Amino acid sequence: MSDLFRRVKGFFVPGEKDAFLRIQELAGLGEESLELLVKILSSSGNGTSSGSHNGLHDIEICTERINILEKMGDKITQSFEEMLGRGSITASIEYDFGRLADNVDSILDRAHALSRQLRRVTRRPLREAKEFDTANRKEMIHLVQIGLTQLRAFRKLLMIAGTNRNQAIELAREIEQLEEEGDDVKDAMLDELYGSWEKLDYASFHNYLETTIEADDILDLCDDASDLVITVMKALGA
Repeated sequence: MSDLFRRVKGFFVPGEKDAFLRIQELAGLGEESLELLVKILSSSGNGTSSGSHNGLHDIEICTERINILEKMGDKITQSFEEMLGRGSITASIEYDFGRLADNVDSILDRAHALSRQLRRVTRRPLREAKEFDTANRKEMIHLVQIGLTQLRAFRKLLMIAGTNRNQAIELAREIEQLEEEGDDVKDAMLDELYGSWEKLDYASFHNYLETTIEADDILDLCDDASDLVITVMKALGA
């Protein structure tokens, strides 16, 4: 009983606390990446407007920053794996902690891939379908913003993990509800895409399909990560 009390009152044991802090740092990088993705999507850099040069310049800057953040995330993940290898985490939850770090790092990977694809089609615009592109970009911003809200809630979850079980479970539910909201947005985007196939060439269709699924993956990863935090908490009796 005294060990359980110590875990709840003092967060977790030192290794577990350090693990959560590193995942918190990873999530912070992910949050910045998603903020930059919204900027990219909001840019006028589509190769058609008079402001396209400035738009491309902004996209280049944002994409390069996301690239740096992704590399920083890889270093944190590597140090996390080394920490697991030293046995700093309770053996029974080591696997869940590994999955948790991998899920959060994957959010950075998805943001990185999305930014590069958006930059690619800005540099070499696909066949225009202006009306569709404008609507798609608006919904993509909505989708990424849902992911951003999720990630902010996830960071709060990491901060209170082990200290307030009820609030932690409530935050996990909130993240799950946001993921379901994102699914509705994604489904509507895909319905619109498949209904507009005649306006698009193959490359354009594939680009919109790929970026929509990639953005939705971010929401799924955040939801899965929050579930893993709750799993770890319960396993430790927190």
